[in-house]
Amino acid sequence: MILSPLEATIKNKIELIGTPIKDWDVQINYGIKTGFNEAFIIDGLKKDELLKNCPKAVEIIRPILRGKNIHKYYAEVPDQWVLYIPWHFPLHENGDIKG
Repeated sequence: MILSPLEATIKNKIELIGTPIKDWDVQINYGIKTGFNEAFIIDGLKKDELLKNCPKAVEIIRPILRGKNIHKYYAEVPDQWVLYIPWHFPLHENGDIKG
């Protein structure tokens, strides 16, 4: 890698005062596993359609950034959204809901 003098200065500053990720006291996990991306990851058009039909859906539609969209120096932000239904979803014990 060849850096300009300015880039090299910035890199050196970061390395001098920063803490490498390997030294952070964090556990990096796998992230979200839907088990069926085609059902839970939607595009902006589908998001807009869902919100038009059910404005309360805003509570479960979240932006998503997948690993394939993260690059070394930038993130490519696609128009993708995940349907996030928490495990404690309020209707999880409703016997009328089938399927």
